[in-house]
Amino acid sequence: MRDAHKIGVLLAAIALLIVLLLLPKYSQGAHLEDVGDYVIRCNAITTTQLPAAAAKTYGIERSDRRGLLNVAIESKRDSAHMVGADVSAEVSDLTGHKQPIALRETREEGDVDYIGDFPLSGSGAYVFTVKVTPSGRAQAYVVHFNQDYVVD
Repeated sequence: MRDAHKIGVLLAAIALLIVLLLLPKYSQGAHLEDVGDYVIRCNAITTTQLPAAAAKTYGIERSDRRGLLNVAIESKRDSAHMVGADVSAEVSDLTGHKQPIALRETREEGDVDYIGDFPLSGSGAYVFTVKVTPSGRAQAYVVHFNQDYVVD
């Protein structure tokens, strides 16, 4: 029975990583920034959009009042693999109230992405500032984008 549980957890983790890797490429909240040798892909959604098993595996609360930011850095030189970087982010509502987003790194089959959840105080536009410093680069790339949320 322990092996079946381990396999189930592994499959849930793989499913989450696939979803997270695809979110920046295909969903509504996606933002793409082409900078030099990299493409920075950012995506912001509500945590209710995550599959329940994936949210449970990564300890993410599914709620209309929680947002999730996913950041992936694609190397144009390295066969379009997602690469590691120093990544930080903050979100602010239109009143200017800023809060940092604690990002954590996830790795799967050589690809890397960064996820972090944050509270949503209400409906409206949220402004994201993401700073990305790929390994070997001295200065950060800064990405700004907006995402609208509807909170019930």
